[in-house]
Amino acid sequence: MQQTQVVTYGIDGVLAERLRELAQAHRFWLRETSQFTACASLIAASPPTIFLIVLGKDLERELSLVEQVHACLPATRTIVEGEADHPALAGLARELGATFALFPPTPVEMISDLIKRFLPGSNE
Repeated sequence: MQQTQVVTYGIDGVLAERLRELAQAHRFWLRETSQFTACASLIAASPPTIFLIVLGKDLERELSLVEQVHACLPATRTIVEGEADHPALAGLARELGATFALFPPTPVEMISDLIKRFLPGSNE
């Protein structure tokens, strides 16, 4: 059986630390990337079960990647996080294939709960 893989783009700080702890506790591979090209290559080479992307560095490229992941890997659960309240951007992310689009005031802590829910063998 293949191990669950979670690929992230653009996470840092408290969220990154929480995800590392979650990966250790639930035994999944956490692949963190901070460069767009590396992220796209990693996804193409080893499709993730879950893809988490933080928007904000280059919206056009980031949203294009969300759309590509949805088109090419429809079984991949994509979580988009925005750093500011932006309902139109959240809607666009969902239209492009994001499973969830989390923008303030939604608490970032929800991301850990979503990832646990999407792991194989979860009862939810």
